Amino acid sequence: MNIKFEQAMAGDLKLILSFFKTASQSLKKKNVSQWSYWKNPPMDKIKWVDEGLKNNEFYFICKTSGQKTGMFRLLAEDVLYWGEQGKEKGVRYIHSLVVNPEFSGLGIGKIAMQKIIEDLKVRGIGKLRLDCDASNKLLCQYYTNLGFKKTGIKETRYSVNNLYEMSID
Repeated sequence: MNIKFEQAMAGDLKLILSFFKTASQSLKKKNVSQWSYWKNPPMDKIKWVDEGLKNNEFYFICKTSGQKTGMFRLLAEDVLYWGEQGKEKGVRYIHSLVVNPEFSGLGIGKIAMQKIIEDLKVRGIGKLRLDCDASNKLLCQYYTNLGFKKTGIKETRYSVNNLYEMSID
């Protein structure tokens, strides 16, 4: 399947929150507690999304027809999860990779990750980092299978997260 990325705009806040809510409901059906706060997001999470929109960090994953199948946030810095290490140059941080459950099982997440990695290589970025809710063992294994290495753990107000890194140069 061919995909393309489309920059999210300030007016896309409701659509992004809808993607999160749908993902949280889908996870709940699978007995995964991750992201339950997205069903009724607290103000700090809404501000986090709004900040990402203002910084042009959110992207939609689209079929070539333009249909939005998922989304993600790509940051140049991430001190929230990575502390001072999160300011390292030549690194990007991916958050909130979501594929609409309607398109689950088609490999869209993997294709999107591969495209992100290739795009970063072209731009001379040497590392990609992410965090993953440690309680979601299947998702943690998914990232390990993609080539990410676990480098640490970060506890937040909402969850305990494994920190992962991939060298892409």
